[in-house]
Amino acid sequence: MKNKRLLLFISLILFLYPVIASGDWAWQNPLPQGNTLYGVWGSSGSDVFAVGAFGTILHYNGSTWSSMNSGTTQYLRGVWGSSGTDVFAVGDQGTILHYDGSTWLSMNSGTIYYLTSVWGSSGNDVFAVGIGIILHYDGSTWSAMPGRLFYPLCGVWGSSSSDVFAVGWTEDGYKTGICDGFTLHYDGIAWSSMPNPLNDISIGVLLVGVWGSSVMCLR
Repeated sequence: MKNKRLLLFISLILFLYPVIASGDWAWQNPLPQGNTLYGVWGSSGSDVFAVGAFGTILHYNGSTWSSMNSGTTQYLRGVWGSSGTDVFAVGDQGTILHYDGSTWLSMNSGTIYYLTSVWGSSGNDVFAVGIGIILHYDGSTWSAMPGRLFYPLCGVWGSSSSDVFAVGWTEDGYKTGICDGFTLHYDGIAWSSMPNPLNDISIGVLLVGVWGSSVMCLR
């Protein structure tokens, strides 16, 4: 019985944390790699970027996925771009990368907080959210936005620079065992909390992503 439990535990660890290729070891299947992927964005169906564990960045050209050199081994959690030559990727330890169409380069985020998602209204107006922090990029510098956040944020999206939504969940579960989802809204001046109707009918509903076709149709 103990051996079965040990085997199950090892299998779970290998599932959650895939082994990265190093030295003489290389992925054989699946190709081009087998690390966990956490985010995807594309400028078109033939220009798609996916990011994931151990600094993994993949690019799809419409027929084939290929690996890109990210220059980091940090986990990358989110990716967004204003075009195929202006792409941002965010991840653990405050990692932010920028792709200019030829090379991924590291940017100074000013934080070591974990970043989970990124979105912008343009290449000069980009928001990144994470564990207890919201960052904004004005085209030259990343800076933390005012306000104290105590909860993890997992997704960000907006219809414009003055209509941005971020979602996450409370950390009350560490004390009570119950976590509830919550939503923040940015009106171009300040972030404010929005009511979450799911919390009235269900306990422990976590919000981990947000997207919309317009401000009237959020998902």
